[in-house]
Amino acid sequence: MTAGVWPDAANVLPAAFADGGVTVVAFRPHSVEPSGGGYLYGYEVDTVDRAGLAATVLTYIDTDPASVAASRGTGATVVTDSASGAQVRVWAYPADPALPALAAVTYPERVVTLLRDVGIDVSEPQLTVAAYRPGKRAVIRVDTRERTLFLKVVRPTRAEPIAAQHAAFTAEGLPVPAVLAVRPDGLLVLERVHGVPAGGRVIDIADRPGFVPCLARLGEAVARVHLDQPAQADALDNAGWHRRSLASSLPDLADRVNRLYDEIEARRATWGSDERQVVHGDLHLEQLFVDPEDPTRITGLLDIDTAGWGHPARDAGALVAHLVVTAQWHRGNGENAAARACERIADDVVGAWMDRFPAIADRLPPTIASQLLAHAGGQATLGTEIGRAKAIQLVEATEGTLWPRVRQSPGPGSGAAPTV
Repeated sequence: MTAGVWPDAANVLPAAFADGGVTVVAFRPHSVEPSGGGYLYGYEVDTVDRAGLAATVLTYIDTDPASVAASRGTGATVVTDSASGAQVRVWAYPADPALPALAAVTYPERVVTLLRDVGIDVSEPQLTVAAYRPGKRAVIRVDTRERTLFLKVVRPTRAEPIAAQHAAFTAEGLPVPAVLAVRPDGLLVLERVHGVPAGGRVIDIADRPGFVPCLARLGEAVARVHLDQPAQADALDNAGWHRRSLASSLPDLADRVNRLYDEIEARRATWGSDERQVVHGDLHLEQLFVDPEDPTRITGLLDIDTAGWGHPARDAGALVAHLVVTAQWHRGNGENAAARACERIADDVVGAWMDRFPAIADRLPPTIASQLLAHAGGQATLGTEIGRAKAIQLVEATEGTLWPRVRQSPGPGSGAAPTV
């Protein structure tokens, strides 16, 4: 099965829900990403049970043969996909088979008991899902009468290493959340960092000097962190998968997509293998908290699970690409001032990085380009007209990133990346 061939969800999903007496009324594609030797396809599924109660359930179809094999005999739902003839595993949030602690932290009364067991007393918890990557991690915000905490759920084998990474970042003075408790089932209890998400203050950040220099100092401190492992694979590392996914989702643009990836790979082939430093690994504005009174001052750095040794342009490239996508989102909502602010910040990040690393300035454009194409793939695989339009915009932005004519800020409505 390839990324361009979605499962026959019209048959798979009703069959998966039937044993529970639940009828599938409608479903919508939500996401697709690699899963071992297959793919993990996400859907929002509208259901009705025997009592007539309606619900929308986030549901996943996993085509990885190893996942299917591991689920046999465990009571997991396995269905034959008529599109491929292969068996697939179906599960619904929060019963994520890779994150055994997730189900327990989705019920307030269980959270009270769980926290009491690790020495933290709270009352009247209000739970909010702050982030969820199926099979990888989830973050639950817990607002209580006494304090606000965050529960991070990861694969059990990752909990202790992530706690060690937090300690290493703290040792370099970086403002990461304190780890209050770690459990063997993959649960970490994290303290709240000071400040507000930078993504909500883009206009203030763009209008005041200081954020990008603060970001540069943060990057220098990250590079000093003592870590041994490589950073989590990124869009460049997974370029082959992203190429196939995007080209098959936009077949009429396949030649342009392949030309872009050929150019990225040709440029990357010239890089030295010794050009490595510790990087965050998945940097974007939602990972950065800022002082609400002075949003140019960074007060928090989140989700360092991805950190490790990587190429120096990685964090800047991820941040710039995410800013371009965020600008696209704001413009689609009619929020033109916020869109322009994101583009201005992206330009500032590009300029600052080029000035700091002139000897390897050629590393940044293909890094940004790979991230933009990965975002384009995420939109294109949804199969919607809006998703297709956004994906095409991002392909055009990638072309502008790799082959700029002049250095300029994108005009309103262009959705273009900063030229570099």
